[in-house]
Amino acid sequence: MLIMKGTKSYFDMHGHYHAYHKNPDFYSPLINYITKSAFHSNGKMRVFDLGCGDGSFIQAFIKAGISADYIGSDISQVMINRAKQNLDYHRIGLFIADGFKLPLQPQTKFDIIHIDSVLHHLIEITRSKSWRLSNKMLNLLVSMLAANGILIVEEMYYNSYIMPHITSSIVFYGLKLLKFLRLDISKIMPDCKPGLEVNFFFEKKLYDMLKYYGNAQQIKRQYKLSKLYKVFLAREYGHVSYILRAKSA
Repeated sequence: MLIMKGTKSYFDMHGHYHAYHKNPDFYSPLINYITKSAFHSNGKMRVFDLGCGDGSFIQAFIKAGISADYIGSDISQVMINRAKQNLDYHRIGLFIADGFKLPLQPQTKFDIIHIDSVLHHLIEITRSKSWRLSNKMLNLLVSMLAANGILIVEEMYYNSYIMPHITSSIVFYGLKLLKFLRLDISKIMPDCKPGLEVNFFFEKKLYDMLKYYGNAQQIKRQYKLSKLYKVFLAREYGHVSYILRAKSA
């Protein structure tokens, strides 16, 4: 049974809506860290992008001249098709898989593992149970790191007034209610496609989850709040990248 069955169903239906290509400059801070840090591996690096989407991350690293064996996986056929359009997939391993059931040998290790906007799609009946799925995913990925390897985790974050978790909680349970009632509000809120469920993080929660696994350097991008987010009591939102050197590395 697929643990990410709900995520697969949603992206099989609406993947084309999310298949936007990121500007290579978006990854410049990560590329600078990799090229300027003391990071190294024995022989050619192995890089795994879980939830690779349209292949933007791998493409940016290749264009930056970072030599590696690249592998990308996604749960959506739509996304993998986009990645194949953007990458020379005859030289890069691309495959469809549930993130918890990867078709890789247990001894397979990677120097860099990248996961962007995947954790908030790991959904259970409650937020706490959803976070347990996120922790399970992080634990799996850390176990796949080679010695001196790093895990790059990227997510959206929403910090609220008074208590930082309010906005993301409203979104989580609001979408569950819409799904239960089978209501389609995409005509007035285009981002809310039928079947969408997300468990967005507030900044401190994501950091607290990651620090269990090691020290993480933060790269933060804050975005301008729309009126809609202000209605949901958001104080700030943006995109955060954590570069984690695991304790076991």
